[in-house]
Amino acid sequence: MAEQAKTAFLSVSDKTGVVEFAGGLAELGYRILSSGGTASVLKQAELEVTEVPEITEYPDILGGRVRLLHPKIFAGILADPGDVRHVRDLDRHDVPAMEIVAVNLYPLSEILSAGNLSQEEVLEFLDVAGSALLRAAARNFPHVLTLCDPRDYPSALEMLKEGGRFNRERSQALAAKAFYYISYYDSTIAQYLSAALERLPEEMVVGLKKALDLPYGENPHQRAALYKLSGARPWGLNAATLVFGRPLNYNHHFGMDRACDLVAEFREPACAIVRHSNPAGAAVSDRLGEAARLAYRSDPLGCTGGVAAFNRPVDEEAARTLAPEYLECIVAPEFSRPALDVLRKKKDIRLVSLPSLLLSPNEIDIRTVAGGLLIQDKDNATMAIDRKAVSRRRPTELETAALEFAWRVAKHTLTHAAVLSRGLVTLGVGGGQTTRMDAVRLAVVKSHERHPIVAPSMPVVLASDGPLGPAHIKEAASAGVSAVIEPGGSSDDREALRVCDELNLAMVFTGIRHYRH
Repeated sequence: MAEQAKTAFLSVSDKTGVVEFAGGLAELGYRILSSGGTASVLKQAELEVTEVPEITEYPDILGGRVRLLHPKIFAGILADPGDVRHVRDLDRHDVPAMEIVAVNLYPLSEILSAGNLSQEEVLEFLDVAGSALLRAAARNFPHVLTLCDPRDYPSALEMLKEGGRFNRERSQALAAKAFYYISYYDSTIAQYLSAALERLPEEMVVGLKKALDLPYGENPHQRAALYKLSGARPWGLNAATLVFGRPLNYNHHFGMDRACDLVAEFREPACAIVRHSNPAGAAVSDRLGEAARLAYRSDPLGCTGGVAAFNRPVDEEAARTLAPEYLECIVAPEFSRPALDVLRKKKDIRLVSLPSLLLSPNEIDIRTVAGGLLIQDKDNATMAIDRKAVSRRRPTELETAALEFAWRVAKHTLTHAAVLSRGLVTLGVGGGQTTRMDAVRLAVVKSHERHPIVAPSMPVVLASDGPLGPAHIKEAASAGVSAVIEPGGSSDDREALRVCDELNLAMVFTGIRHYRH
């Protein structure tokens, strides 16, 4: 039997570092087997390369789609050099035994995120052969070193130089990485093809790619990272940029997510400040600076140390409004130069730019439970078209505006939720309570702690994320509430409506509920 030469197979979409890697392998005595664009790049670097057709002796048909799908290639990758039968087969058919396989695929997730290709164009980017080669190499990791990430080339070369061969533990780790890489790729394709079809299929694979290592998790002893969904459009936190300040942690991201979701509810200039998953203050105004002032002053203690979000670029007025206050993070589409000059003087502030606050209609909400995941559509709906005033007295124009504002805030408040607002400013937010009465009473108590920040003549309204009963209505009325908004659809509706009419309160049913746990 002829002695098999050491062979490395290289076929990569991302050419980063491949010339240096191939050169290092050649110095170690490896024959380089390659094809297509990778072979061209290596030859341009004056490296000796054997191209695939020289091994397979098969014509390059179908525009290169099947160039690498040949038994000689896969036999060389899947062979066990310790199995005499395998060695005989390789020798009989003149198949090179491959010890190293470096393959990476078209960046499909980035291609899809651009959203500007037709389905036919996308299908042309699907790499069937490359993913099959990676699977084969990873399957045979005891004998084949599998590389899908250019960042692993230097350490692989160093390992080969030190021992003349790779160790099994390192090869196993790289094989696992390759299978994760392929799974992410496949899940991206599956999500793309099923986007307009079944929302909750029988089998679901979610592709995740690490976007950012975080300093720690919800608590300092927990590790954490931000992962982005494969194929996700660049308008979520995966597209956020830290403009100024120390690294963002897990809690900052969670707060930004809640604050941005809330502030995106409004078309007018708005500011929302969230702390520990609950809105502490929110306001809408014709000027962003005034919205910031009203939001923070609606609950100064609750807003302290919170995350503030804006739905407009932060100008100097808004920056100066929040400059004296303690906030851990401010997120906005962008910051003006004068605003940055003001805010950079704050201690321990993090400024984050998030270009778009668009909500995706196809997003899903994922929660972990022991042994599995709970998956549901994201709660993007806000106000049903069939909402209606059901009380004898209809809400005034001012009350209607305040009710719709409070309802949008209640949607983003933990259940049970009760939101009191005076005009377009929160007055008291009660969220995350075990009973609805607790939430109403908490909102009332918090409202009593406030100094008047808008005209006292403005009506006070109550929004509840779930149905209200007679006792809740009476509690609200005693606090000066003149109108309420809630989903309706409860057995208590008739009695609650009777109490509203007795107390001359206006009541609106939205026809949609927003529980958030």
